Amino acid sequence: MILTSKFVDREAELNFLRERYNSGNAELIILYGRRRIGKTYLLRKFLEETDGIYLLAEENETNLEDFSLRLADYFKDPFLRENPMRSWGAFFTYLAGKGEKRLVVVIDEVQYLTRADKGFLSTLQKYWDLHLSSTKIMLVLCGSLVSFMEGMLSAKSPIYGRRTGAWKVDEIGFFHALEFHPVDIETAVKVYSIFGGVPQYWADYDPDRGFWDNIRELLLSKGAKYYDEPKYLLKEELRDVSRYFSILRAIALGYTRFGQIADKARIETKSLGKYLNVLEEMGYILEEKPVVGRGRGVYRISDALFNFWFRFAFPRRDEIEMGFDVVENIKDDFNEYLGLTFEGIAKQFLIELNKRGKLQFKFTKIGRWWHKNEEIDLVALNEREKKALFAEVKWTELKDREARGILRDLERKAELVGLDGWEKHYGLVVKKVKGKERLRGEGFLAWDLGDFKGLSGQ
Repeated sequence: MILTSKFVDREAELNFLRERYNSGNAELIILYGRRRIGKTYLLRKFLEETDGIYLLAEENETNLEDFSLRLADYFKDPFLRENPMRSWGAFFTYLAGKGEKRLVVVIDEVQYLTRADKGFLSTLQKYWDLHLSSTKIMLVLCGSLVSFMEGMLSAKSPIYGRRTGAWKVDEIGFFHALEFHPVDIETAVKVYSIFGGVPQYWADYDPDRGFWDNIRELLLSKGAKYYDEPKYLLKEELRDVSRYFSILRAIALGYTRFGQIADKARIETKSLGKYLNVLEEMGYILEEKPVVGRGRGVYRISDALFNFWFRFAFPRRDEIEMGFDVVENIKDDFNEYLGLTFEGIAKQFLIELNKRGKLQFKFTKIGRWWHKNEEIDLVALNEREKKALFAEVKWTELKDREARGILRDLERKAELVGLDGWEKHYGLVVKKVKGKERLRGEGFLAWDLGDFKGLSGQ
């Protein structure tokens, strides 16, 4: 098996699989994550090392027959080729018979098996208890429907108590995403603000073409690969997506409080909580609360593509369908959008500095703070040592005078947080700041994209 794509930022996941493999015991592993996140590529990389079996379930009624043929080829079993298995009990019994030596079996898109046979997991539980748990088999169940896979981990699941490990494959971070293409930091911020840390999106980005040409080709034209991506992902997991669409659209437009979302999406407040919980479980939104204090929470779209699509593509779908180029209409508002998404990237930047010990103290908590009409973009805390870092994030180029004005106002707002007696530090994370070294010499912290480049290794 030859892999041609880049293997980026999956060493932790790969080491987890290696550790379970090296245990020598029977292993039942759950591995899951949203589509295009790189699960299959990770598993195939692991199977390169272990020479195991990869079985891909599909939305049809022939999976058991297809698996039988795959096993027949792997084990060179002509009888099985001529006599495919007719039950999942027979399938698991066959695997148990091959489990005297270490054997890795990966079943990908396992949710399709349970759709076709509601008793699949119960059968697995039965045969795991009877046979498989005493073998040397490593069975990996992988799926892309996050809500379903997390249901497999619940106490109500037939295989509850049998799994020996579970891993949710998440997006890669900004600084690892830079490994995909040799793009400059400013372009990388723009790409990450639309595609987040989803490996497949980055793999499809062509660094030899302009940024907007890529976005037009991949997202903002009829028939583009990701033109209907959010709609496709929602429909895959949800029966009726209309209300979820309304909620996501409201949040993308800046209606982030519970009551605001209910009004804009025209959903009764008594019902809204249920829909928000589902979207949060699926990983598309998150509820954010002030890092200090007990302020009311706000909701944000946590998936970058969803955020961009609902703000810019969805309201222009009629124009796109008629073949109009909507890019020029988007450019004017895109900088404002970047101002919001850059906060998340700046947060990753501070976390990376924290890991490398390049700050005045090690923080253990970081997030936004707000109260009434006051807000601080990032507050990093070490509550045990009573030390705090306050930072404003701006996607703009600041002159020395402008930077000092922002820092003075930041000092004022920091007093409102109520951390009396704490050691306090103040900083800026911006696109570019003039007089950066002078500010640092006066005890302030000041970073721009040049410092991002230093962390990236470019």
